[in-house]
Amino acid sequence: MYLFVVALHVVLCLFLILIIILQPGKGGDVGAAFGGGGGSSTVFGPRGPTGLLQRATTLVAVMFMGTSITLALYSNQRMMQDANIDDEVLRLQQEKLKAIPPEVQKPPE
Repeated sequence: MYLFVVALHVVLCLFLILIIILQPGKGGDVGAAFGGGGGSSTVFGPRGPTGLLQRATTLVAVMFMGTSITLALYSNQRMMQDANIDDEVLRLQQEKLKAIPPEVQKPPE
């Protein structure tokens, strides 16, 4: 299941890039956005009906976010599955004792 989600995530990523590249510009360049030429209709003009590419972009982006969250949950579960709090505390205590010079160490109580 994990490999399927990873593969789907990669395919969605590539598909999202392709869809975004295929979309046409809005008709206004940077100069029009800052008041040069074209008037305000290029920046604040009425939006037409949502095109097929825009709908596809939204759908693929939502699916991409879904796979991202799923992969994050898988990662968290895998990390928590291998974690044992007692072993981790013991390991940290041993590392702390190794960091202290032997002449300063005192026996644990």
